[in-house]
Amino acid sequence: MIRENTEGPYVGEGGVLRKGTAHEVATQGSVNTRRGAERAIRYAFDLAVQRGGAQHVTLVHKTNVLTFAGDLWQRAFDAVAADYPGVATGYNHVDAACIYFVQDPHRYDVIVTDNLFGDILTDLGGAVSGGIGLASSANLNPARTGPSMFEPVHGSAPDIVGTGKANPTAAVLSAALMLDFLGEPAAADRIRAACTEAGSGTTSEIGSQIAAAVAG
Repeated sequence: MIRENTEGPYVGEGGVLRKGTAHEVATQGSVNTRRGAERAIRYAFDLAVQRGGAQHVTLVHKTNVLTFAGDLWQRAFDAVAADYPGVATGYNHVDAACIYFVQDPHRYDVIVTDNLFGDILTDLGGAVSGGIGLASSANLNPARTGPSMFEPVHGSAPDIVGTGKANPTAAVLSAALMLDFLGEPAAADRIRAACTEAGSGTTSEIGSQIAAAVAG
């Protein structure tokens, strides 16, 4: 899942009129740039080629309702797709994608979408693939002009600090994404292989099991 992570409704554009009255009006803008959309889309196509296999990229949006932003994303997607003739493409409205995530997630290879829809779908994807304790993520700078950040999809979970209940697997798998990005695919694959066996125990116990598997 490739999510554009700097634009959309998250830029904070908007305002409130007549706050606290019966006639209150709130607006929330969504900023979408061709550069931002194309950067995410191109990375998605590069990833599909790198992964091999199906080599298929699906754009997820809501172009029938969000006509201005959706049109920008669709045109950018089509333009980038022309540079990758060996990669198949598809499109789903976000509501349909939610159904497919639950009923038939294997239909997807690589998905690219905007900030809001990506925020929702990544959590749903984590849930259907075993829970957010297994969901890794990366905030990438593909141009490498600045640092990238690798972290689990879930937050810091302060309510269970010190209880030994947190699943460390997502954090470990995020390290595998980091190694991929740093050009160490063999090391990344070794970490992923160590996380394939289901384990049980406390946070530290599961972490020790994974560490032992990595060490061989």
